[in-house]
Amino acid sequence: MKTFLALIILSLAGVLPASAVSFATNRLQTIARCLRLTGLDSLQAGTHDTYRYQSHALSIRVNSFGEVEHIGLRLFPNTLKANNVSPVYDFLERNLLERLMPNLDDSLKFHQGWEHVDFLAGRAQSALQIDTTDIVGFSEERTDFHTYHVSWSRKNRKVLELSFPMDFQLLSGCNGEELEILFMRRLLRFQPHAYEPRKFLFPRHTNTYVAAGDTFLIREMRNELFYEKDKSGWHLTDSAAVVTKVLSNMLLSMEFAGNPTLTLSFDRYSEVKGEHQVPYKHWLQMCLDEGCSPFFGVKSVTPDSYKCTVLMTNPRSGYVHLLSVTVPQLTLLHRGNGDIRGYLYPYIPMHHITSDYFKP
Repeated sequence: MKTFLALIILSLAGVLPASAVSFATNRLQTIARCLRLTGLDSLQAGTHDTYRYQSHALSIRVNSFGEVEHIGLRLFPNTLKANNVSPVYDFLERNLLERLMPNLDDSLKFHQGWEHVDFLAGRAQSALQIDTTDIVGFSEERTDFHTYHVSWSRKNRKVLELSFPMDFQLLSGCNGEELEILFMRRLLRFQPHAYEPRKFLFPRHTNTYVAAGDTFLIREMRNELFYEKDKSGWHLTDSAAVVTKVLSNMLLSMEFAGNPTLTLSFDRYSEVKGEHQVPYKHWLQMCLDEGCSPFFGVKSVTPDSYKCTVLMTNPRSGYVHLLSVTVPQLTLLHRGNGDIRGYLYPYIPMHHITSDYFKP
């Protein structure tokens, strides 16, 4: 009876059919149809909590393109999600809502069949007891880039506790093919913005400086930047006479003067047809905005080009974007202004990356 009344409330929340709405993913469209959500196309960009499921507020977010990009139980304050960017929040809200829905269609049942979500305390229904204003009661831990472990507690008692893999297909509710499409859509829409240059205490008695960074898996995959000093002051090295240094600066830093045109293809599922050209710094800044850390290494060299690997690692979300990019010698001679070509493997689970990826 409660479910029936909840659906009536949902049906009265708007007046237009859900079919007129744009959704960021197929899964969200299915959820909206199963819940018979109406009036979504009248929502402005932002997060809305006017819809209810079993008297519990839903969190529905619309992006600046008018697409519904999230539907789930409202379990977290908006300020927490805004200040701590993580796909875990949206996943928990959406996944727990799905597990409460009595009228799942076959596609959602299929997805839940292979999604490894383990309830260690409580059950999906326990989510309706969560105090959504209590940030302190929520805990999130990560284990070796393999597993998330989350829990909600109240008065020192765990109301709900579960674990699930660090797999972006699981977190996003999309398969690999759809993730490729979504990534390219975001990249083509991306609007560059001002960035804060890194600040260093440069030496006074030398004209070169190396901003040492970390390595990833092998010592050849690094994120070092190379600076030199001339009459105008310190700047990133851009002379083709020092190839590896220029490649590292060009592929890792927003501050590099040149901005090559990246001709990009997907080489895993090939659901994104053809090639797309974007400024390389659009790709770089979009990945940095996600919270990724970049790494670079030279894979092979020919007389007229350099084949490199760029990794964008996101430990919090448990994935890596791998870009295999070919840089012509001519582009280096023009100080990074020219063409480069890349094949992208997005959202690889971080624990799947091994040193084999870097073999010639």
